[in-house]
Amino acid sequence: RQSVARDDLFHGHIGGIDTLAQALLVADRLVEEGVLAEAVETRYAGWNDSLGQGILSGEHTLASLADLVTNDDLDPAPLSGRQEALENVVNRAIWRTR
Repeated sequence: RQSVARDDLFHGHIGGIDTLAQALLVADRLVEEGVLAEAVETRYAGWNDSLGQGILSGEHTLASLADLVTNDDLDPAPLSGRQEALENVVNRAIWRTR
């Protein structure tokens, strides 16, 4: 059985803390720039209308929503979450942050 040298553990922990510190700097940049928060707000804006608020408050059941869709002929178009573009935003923040 091979034992782990103490200096290997030391260097492993230092590398882990360095990675964590870099990740926190990137997260701070992303929060400060607000791009991700803006994307989240845009993505979930529909939850702020009367139907969305009714769903969130428990006013609607699955059965009442099914009736609403059937009676009002609702057929909402899917919207892109722009995931790939947002992944590029995160990647740029990673590469720009020191």
